[in-house]
Amino acid sequence: MGCLLQLAATLVYALVANDLFAVMQSALFAVLCALVQCGLALIKPGALGFGDVTMTLMMGLAVGMTGLTGVVCWWLAMGVLGLVWIVLWRRFDGQRDSPYAGKAPFAPVILLAAVLVLPLGL
Repeated sequence: MGCLLQLAATLVYALVANDLFAVMQSALFAVLCALVQCGLALIKPGALGFGDVTMTLMMGLAVGMTGLTGVVCWWLAMGVLGLVWIVLWRRFDGQRDSPYAGKAPFAPVILLAAVLVLPLGL
């Protein structure tokens, strides 16, 4: 549902800006990013889940409108923020005695990176 809403928002933006190429660009970058994220999840099972791949697809639709530079900056931001997030999560994780100890959710990082990159309008 989130992906459909984001695609609708992209379509509205493209119609207002008279730039329908933005819809195709957004969709292609989103699928590419989701496939890369899925590949990373398959390389090391348990590191990333289907929710992370879905979040990447949804945020990829938003960031994909900005073009290749925006997508690259988004991935770089995800890497930097992800490292900081993992360090903080391990330090302040309240589930230290559970089987999920040390496993930080990555969806907040994907969202925060997109929120930081989108206003730049690269």
